[in-house]
Amino acid sequence: MFDYARTMPDRSLPPRPPARDVANSEVPDGIPTRPQGDVAVVVRLVWSDGGEEWRAARAIRWTRTHVMVAWREHDTDPRSERHTWLRAGDVARSISWFVPPERTPA
Repeated sequence: MFDYARTMPDRSLPPRPPARDVANSEVPDGIPTRPQGDVAVVVRLVWSDGGEEWRAARAIRWTRTHVMVAWREHDTDPRSERHTWLRAGDVARSISWFVPPERTPA
């Protein structure tokens, strides 16, 4: 009856690469059922392909030993949001141990 392909504007997004698995994901024994907050954190992710990275995320649930974090694979794409549980040792509210870049004298 209707030809939607001709009447709808093309709003297709570029194809997304397949999501990598988080190798250091670990679900705690007792899981809080409701979100507990939205705290900015930095997380250590170990990927199933052996890669490792630190990235900005948000802590949304936690226990004494684990933290559920959320982050976007692509900052501008809300559909790319991912959630995973990590051990508390892989999550930090701030970091001071990164080595700053070398500065040249002015």
